Amino acid sequence: MKTILPKLYDIFVKEGFHPMSGYPSHRFFNIISAQFTTFMVQDRIIGDYGFSLQEIQFIEGFSEFLAPETILVIGNAHGWSTVALALIFPHANVVAIDTRQEGITFTNTLARKNRLNIIAVQGRSPDDVQTIFTNHCTTPLDLIVIDADHHIDSIVKDFFAVQSLMKDDGILLFHDIIDHGLMPGFLDILKNSKMHGRLLTRTSSGIGIAFRQIQEDFLSYINCFNDNPDDYHRYVNLMAKIAGVERPC
Repeated sequence: MKTILPKLYDIFVKEGFHPMSGYPSHRFFNIISAQFTTFMVQDRIIGDYGFSLQEIQFIEGFSEFLAPETILVIGNAHGWSTVALALIFPHANVVAIDTRQEGITFTNTLARKNRLNIIAVQGRSPDDVQTIFTNHCTTPLDLIVIDADHHIDSIVKDFFAVQSLMKDDGILLFHDIIDHGLMPGFLDILKNSKMHGRLLTRTSSGIGIAFRQIQEDFLSYINCFNDNPDDYHRYVNLMAKIAGVERPC
């Protein structure tokens, strides 16, 4: 598998947007956002801290198992994850939704300049999802990324907006489930939809993944980024002892 990272970085750097991503938080004053992707533009920081460098590498691995026709991104910002997905899956139609026109225009400019199969559309989830799907998607959704409003009720609404638009073997990725305290919403989604899921404790933001059915080898890959809950809590407690803090789990 050839990595898309040099091309991904080059696309943004050529526009004067220098990706800043993947930094351990302890090197940046324990600011958790240091892990995630923003952009340095001259002496300013611009962007909403999207998928980390390591999370993009994780999603790159999906190309060994998936050949999606249609991908939907809810929460585009400046297009970092949208462009990454278009590079990882060059034959897919990538549709992105966001409320802010600036990022939509920027992403569509990147797509045009670099001949990427992307259409970014201004809109709001869940209200505009069905219309955008009807206007811009020719097949049901294979892969959906939800990374917009980080509130429990919002991710639940985002999910139910796309549920009926997915293929039976479609995959949903929810960014920031652990880091933004969205576990109750994620568990609600799995319970009420009867979908299977994993909390990917070994990803930077604690991504949640949901699916109805999945290839066995793909699931084996996913499980490399997931922990048995008991093992995870035991490890947290052991690390708490090393840190000299009390954190019963």
